Amino acid sequence: MSNINYTEIVFKIKEEHIKSTKINEDGSIHFTLEMPVTEQVCPHCEASTRKSKGKRPRDVKFGATQHHVVTATYLQRRYKCQKCNHTFIEENPYVCRYLRLSKTNMEYLFRQLSEKGSFTEMAKRSDVSVSTVIRYCSKLAIPKPKQLPTVLGIDEYKGNAEGQMYQVIITDLTNHSIVDILPKRDTRALIQYFKTFSKEAREQVKYIVMDMSPLFKLVMQTMFPHAHIVADRYHVCRLVDWALERVRKREQKRLVAHSRMLKYNRRILMKNPAKLTESERIKLLEILRISDDLRRTYGLRLAFRRIFKTYSIPNIERYLQLWLNAVESCHLPEFSNFKTSFVSWFPQIVNAFVLPYSNGFTEGCNNNIKVLKRISYGLRNFDRFRARILLLSQKNSTSYLDS
Repeated sequence: MSNINYTEIVFKIKEEHIKSTKINEDGSIHFTLEMPVTEQVCPHCEASTRKSKGKRPRDVKFGATQHHVVTATYLQRRYKCQKCNHTFIEENPYVCRYLRLSKTNMEYLFRQLSEKGSFTEMAKRSDVSVSTVIRYCSKLAIPKPKQLPTVLGIDEYKGNAEGQMYQVIITDLTNHSIVDILPKRDTRALIQYFKTFSKEAREQVKYIVMDMSPLFKLVMQTMFPHAHIVADRYHVCRLVDWALERVRKREQKRLVAHSRMLKYNRRILMKNPAKLTESERIKLLEILRISDDLRRTYGLRLAFRRIFKTYSIPNIERYLQLWLNAVESCHLPEFSNFKTSFVSWFPQIVNAFVLPYSNGFTEGCNNNIKVLKRISYGLRNFDRFRARILLLSQKNSTSYLDS
């Protein structure tokens, strides 16, 4: 049977350095560690010496394993240089100077910062206080990127950090990575941020994908006049779906006798007709029979979805124009703003169905941010929030620790 030293594997504690082991009543484990006398180099004159000058006990926290806290008393040896008479402490693999947190526990703590979890959970696993975890998280200094990607995605998320309700996320849609997190959604702040990049760096951006936000559009047209702006396909299609839902709610209130059927079968209107079951198809036909407005709106939605089977810029432009004419002829109040919004975003909407880029990765990052925020019960400090997001994206590592 093999005898494996799991203590050395988990905590990097060598068996020959363990002087004694004590298991307390609460299940915690306490080691007494002592390193043998070895040749040391004086940090003052660089002379070699083996003369020991006593030992000084130091309390070290190694964290927890299997819900058992592991601590140690490290008898750190002091040496005296026979050449310059200076005293100094020995080098050790367990703990840094002036600290009680072991090196392995510190590494484990920083690894936890790149995972989804609250500061309280991390503190329990590392056997430290919550304020200690926050202090180490504040030491992470992740610099601003020096370059911008060719395909840039931009979106907002609700962060509620530093008094700002919304923060901005910038992503590289080609390499699927987060470029940076900005503290607030503000035109002037965004322009000032992109101004910090050189003209050559900004010219590297060829495509910009965003939702139909006038703020982002103004900033990007100002800072990247040469880039092609692409409206995210999901947000474009969602406008049509929302208009259909508004018509359904209106008809549900008007047709009191059929309100229950319209309420509980609303998903059928959004489902792909080819994937409807026989019972769902019957319910859909009944819904379209009782409401003329819903029938016209459902026809507009299906007609808009056929744009995915249309190719080339001229054909897409012609199809969109014909669809807008059909919307205007239906005289539905829920579609009244389509003429304005689709005309002002017409080139960007055409790009959405011509180019293969979307903000799907950015929306996925936003979902991870929401999960992190919910698990952490909110992160009010923006710098710590930004560090957690970038570490969570696996784009950065603890090498960014500020010395």
